[in-house]
Amino acid sequence: MKESSQLRRTAFALALLSLSGSAFAATCPAYNPSNKANKLYLVYPTAPLAFPSFGFSAASATNPAAPFTAVDLPSYTGTTVALRDAVSHVVELDYCEFNVQVIPGSALPPATFARRNVVAVTTKANMTDGLFGLAQAVDTNDPIAVDYSYVWGGTYQGWTGGPGGALNGANSTLDRWANSIGGTTAHEAGHNYGLAHNTIVGPGEDTYKHHVMPAGGSLNAEDRAGYRRHFSDHEFSVLAANVGLSLQTMWNWDLVNPNAAPAHSLEMRVLYPSATPPVIDWAFAGCSSPWINPTVIGPIGPSEIFQGGTFYPYTVKWSTPNPAWGTGGCIGLPGPPGQAPGGVKFHIGASFAGVNFNLSTLNPIVIKDITLRDGASNPMALNPRLHAFDAGTLDTVGNLNLGVFNLAAAPLVVRDLQAMELPRVLGLDQMVVNGRIADFLGVPFEPWPNTTRTLVREASLSQGKGLSVPIAKVGQARHVYEVITADDCKKSQADRFTAGPDTADCRPGTNIDLFPSTTVYFTANSVDPNATYWDPEKRTYVRGALSTRTYYQLSGRRLDKDRNGIDDYVDARQRDAQGK
Repeated sequence: MKESSQLRRTAFALALLSLSGSAFAATCPAYNPSNKANKLYLVYPTAPLAFPSFGFSAASATNPAAPFTAVDLPSYTGTTVALRDAVSHVVELDYCEFNVQVIPGSALPPATFARRNVVAVTTKANMTDGLFGLAQAVDTNDPIAVDYSYVWGGTYQGWTGGPGGALNGANSTLDRWANSIGGTTAHEAGHNYGLAHNTIVGPGEDTYKHHVMPAGGSLNAEDRAGYRRHFSDHEFSVLAANVGLSLQTMWNWDLVNPNAAPAHSLEMRVLYPSATPPVIDWAFAGCSSPWINPTVIGPIGPSEIFQGGTFYPYTVKWSTPNPAWGTGGCIGLPGPPGQAPGGVKFHIGASFAGVNFNLSTLNPIVIKDITLRDGASNPMALNPRLHAFDAGTLDTVGNLNLGVFNLAAAPLVVRDLQAMELPRVLGLDQMVVNGRIADFLGVPFEPWPNTTRTLVREASLSQGKGLSVPIAKVGQARHVYEVITADDCKKSQADRFTAGPDTADCRPGTNIDLFPSTTVYFTANSVDPNATYWDPEKRTYVRGALSTRTYYQLSGRRLDKDRNGIDDYVDARQRDAQGK
């Protein structure tokens, strides 16, 4: 088996690419808007527009909503349309991994969708109150289905658009204006989704000045204009619990073609607990993958019973050649795009969307087998083997257990099954050998402290056998547990450059993250101890151990056994407090 050093360098090359250039060249790989239940409407009025009233002064009146026009921003030299689109893109990137669809427009949205967060984005200034934006409430836990907020984009012109300002002269670029107005838009929408002001910085995090939710007094003009702010570990964790993530499971694999001839496509047979096909919302497209854009086919047969549940069989197929194969950090990988050479390690991956974050049981993708096909689409004689993993199940004593199964036609050894609990979503491109802990834009973060551990050092599973591995306990302490009282609401600082609030209301409650964390990231090796495979250096078939590596990221879950809308951990803490 040949493992190219170029494959090991792939993660580093991807990291450099993700950090280079403007953030506005980036796209949201997991956007999949039609499947997102929470709608975030960005309303850019073209004329005064009737809007709910929740301001607290004449200057902060929100009805009518003022127009959004570049005419109000004399330091900005671009067009209204370009600025509107750039602001929307900033907000889309901030909410990319959440169960939130960002929808720009110029009118109030219809009542088609139950959960609507509506932000009027204007270029009016509010220098009297020093307000950049105003939200109806810090809607702790996000119980209110329809919320409104308002943005005064013109405040940036009055505050820092003059000579020497952060948005004047050479500093008056489209990116910097979009960072400023888009950051405020994401901030006020965050209040309506339950986020309070926050300057908590976790281990390994960047400065809170780069985060979406600090109070206004914490940020100067350059902080707002010079950086596209993102949600912190704390903010991301709370938001994931309140609105959910757009993913349920993310998968990457290091595989070896054990045949001498190249494989021209790969088919993975999977089981899924729905007759509606799973949706791929993000696929690995790095230079170590021969193919891109996998597709889901099926159901390809009748339902099957697996571990007591009903599942439907599907095929996930990779066949579209990847023009990036063997380029950049992967130079040296042999063969043309669209072919996995014999005996050479390659990489594939995909993320599967989920939109019902209230489910206590996530929808697993159970991998049954892999079939490599030749240039005539015939199945090849030899195929990679790997273990299947479920999405975790809760037992009767409160353990969350990860199921590991050998569905291959030979005994397999699971080796070095490791786990770490993450506060944010690890980018699919980083789920590779030597990958960094970073998001889809390359922003680094760290696992929650003391959560990286080895679950299984080595275990042999015969054909058809499984292993149940405890990964968390329902009663264990959460990484985020934040009680917000009425007094906390009164003391809340504002996102403005004068004293006073930037929310019309604040609702007491308790913030908590998903169980056992926003996501859990697993890596494991599946070893076939007696495999036959092609050795490209010896130019012959050999017999011995052949390894496949799985990289698996699983969304956390909301626990609400009694369906009262409150996380079970919060219920238990409140009962304990009342009993004292």
